[in-house]
Amino acid sequence: MNNIKAVKLNILIVSAVIICFEIISTRISSVIFVQNYAFIIISLAILGLGSGGVFSFYKIKSDDTQRILSKFIFLTGSALLLFIIAVIVFEVTNQVIYFILLYIPFFLAGIVYAQLFKSFAHYSFVLYSFDLLGAAIGSSISLITFYFFNAQNAVIFLGLILVVSSLSFVKEVSKVKLIAGYCTLLLLLVGLIISGKKNFIGNVPIGNFPEKDFYHVYDNVNAEPRIIDSRWSIYGRSDFVEYSHQDIVKHLFVDGAAGTQMYKFNGSIENHDKQLNKLLLYHSNSIPFLFLTQEEKNNMLVIGPGGGKEVLTGLLGGVEKITGVEVNPDFVDIVKEYKNYNGGIYTDFPNVDIQIAEGRHFINSSQHKYDIILMALASTEQLQNIDGLASNENYLLTVEAIKDFLKNLSPEGRLIFTVHNRWELVRIIVTALYAFDEIGIDNYEALNHFLILGGDYSPTVVIKKNKFSEKEIVATVNYAKTLPKDFPRVTFLPYNWEKIGNSIENILMKTIYEKRVSLEDYIDNDRYDISPVRDDSPFFYKINRGVPGDYLKLLISVLLCGLAIIMIPYFKIKSSLNKTKNDRKLILLPLQIIVSIGLGFMILEISLFQKFILYLGSATISLSILLGSLLVGMGVGSFYGGKIHPNNHIKRLRLISLLIICVGASSFILYPLILQELMVYSQTLRSVVCFILLLPLGFILGIPFPSCLQILKQHKIEKYIPWMYGVNGIMSVTGSILSITLSMLFGFTISFFVGLSFYVIVFGIANNRLRSEVVSSTK
Repeated sequence: MNNIKAVKLNILIVSAVIICFEIISTRISSVIFVQNYAFIIISLAILGLGSGGVFSFYKIKSDDTQRILSKFIFLTGSALLLFIIAVIVFEVTNQVIYFILLYIPFFLAGIVYAQLFKSFAHYSFVLYSFDLLGAAIGSSISLITFYFFNAQNAVIFLGLILVVSSLSFVKEVSKVKLIAGYCTLLLLLVGLIISGKKNFIGNVPIGNFPEKDFYHVYDNVNAEPRIIDSRWSIYGRSDFVEYSHQDIVKHLFVDGAAGTQMYKFNGSIENHDKQLNKLLLYHSNSIPFLFLTQEEKNNMLVIGPGGGKEVLTGLLGGVEKITGVEVNPDFVDIVKEYKNYNGGIYTDFPNVDIQIAEGRHFINSSQHKYDIILMALASTEQLQNIDGLASNENYLLTVEAIKDFLKNLSPEGRLIFTVHNRWELVRIIVTALYAFDEIGIDNYEALNHFLILGGDYSPTVVIKKNKFSEKEIVATVNYAKTLPKDFPRVTFLPYNWEKIGNSIENILMKTIYEKRVSLEDYIDNDRYDISPVRDDSPFFYKINRGVPGDYLKLLISVLLCGLAIIMIPYFKIKSSLNKTKNDRKLILLPLQIIVSIGLGFMILEISLFQKFILYLGSATISLSILLGSLLVGMGVGSFYGGKIHPNNHIKRLRLISLLIICVGASSFILYPLILQELMVYSQTLRSVVCFILLLPLGFILGIPFPSCLQILKQHKIEKYIPWMYGVNGIMSVTGSILSITLSMLFGFTISFFVGLSFYVIVFGIANNRLRSEVVSSTK
């Protein structure tokens, strides 16, 4: 097969489809499971691609490249269709089965890539550039996919695209049948585009896990939830749910969790059903409104208003101006569309302003001072219980975030945080104490800024910008005595140390007040991880110290698998080569470099992905922009990289690895300084700037891998390219897990520089090889 244009077009299509599917599958997994498993899916994709390369090396011996490509591109498309049909029809919520189904299309695509790079090794730089550019296109497409499709239709569309693509390599079929096949598939694609978001095969199932609020809002076994509206976006699947046993409250869920209430309200503040007041006051974050004077309720900011419960609390509580900042536009649209049920709380009240934005971005760009900033169960993950595997980032609950919130409070303003349980309560208190300390208020003095309500479930902490006065506390105590006994109780007040109970948060407060031990020692001695959470490692929900056990097991398993994939073929290959020292180096040199760049690149990518979530406000957007920019840069770098030292691949590797070290280090230091200044601007602008900033790093990161392929080609051992492709894949998986582990233990910065250290190894290998060549030439 000599049609290189068809080859380039198809590798671009396959890469675009695979990367788009990779991103969409994180949204599907978020509906089914407790987490979106973004890093695991990235790892699984690379593992599948690498394993496909290894399989291709051992099992595919045919020289009929055209037939092989047609067959495996078709099978990859079919595997995408199998994945989504099986998940929906059989309601797959078992992680093992789900990940096996997810692995298959990546494995088959790995065979396609391996065959392409082996058969067209002479064009490796060009093919690699089209591979990366296709992936960049796919990452960009993923951002707009949900404007046209729901997740299931999007996967069907991608599968059909690959089936169409496979026809370009069919040679046994007549032109008439080929054209008929093209027309049939194209009609199906057009029909799918027109139908868009209709459910042809059903809905992606919500996994019945304890953390999924969808199943566990009510203890009443007769309370059957029914989804009456469902919408997909890059923020997840939003479901609007009613219940069979009552019509007073409905719920909104993201991916079956993070439930938020929408109350039935007639729209009249003066003449509403007074039962509504009681229902609202059963929530601990409603009680603080009772303790406020009218001067302390001029304006309020609600971060994540969801279905509008907190907005309704503010309206009935007499707040003059309410601003809600909601990251999920589907929630806002649903509340507006069901205004006949909720009284038009987002549409019919001139003192309510709902903004579509991410909380940290909004607070950094806001010029207003708020009397109240309220955040209830703010969670970028789906955890209602303590979970040792919690790994999703939450930039709303860090030291830096609390400092931002305090800065935007009026002098008498209050932060009101509602969390899921008492352990989270302790951690948010510790994080706030560190925030106060960094603005000049020591731990002892900061105790007078806290008020705590509630018990084991959904407690609330009120954090006042200026300390509570004794007069305020007396008034609060007196008012609290008048509340019904079944309402949430005040469990901590400053100046009342003799009456404070022995809950875990009060023990912390007493310890600081009595100065028994320092806060640092208290944190060190606690059985759980209650250390302050920072932007560099924002894993608020990680309860246990050190590396979570499952992550450690996963890391060890992947390392052992990687060693097997490297060492078993290596010794077999080495025995087939000549037994001279130089011949052994032929295979060892590219192998060492492939291992290093596989580990290094993935650690850099995952670290940047986690870091950029803060600046872009969404994991999906961060992943898409990061992949898009890096892949465009790498594609261009791969295309032009061969012109750098064209006759000496080792020199090129030495120069490029040194550039990666220098550019990477300087970029990681400069990016936060630039992006922090841009937090006041729109998400679109920040995304464009992030994309541009990453391009130079992507350009040089795209050169080492095809350079290694060129070394193999130069020494006429290109038959080992599929194996090297597999080694790169398994090392990338190892790198991604190692990156997450390092980020949890030491933060993103340390993780990033560990990734750069692998390029230091590449530089050392290349430099040592060049020195050896100089010594040999002088003898």
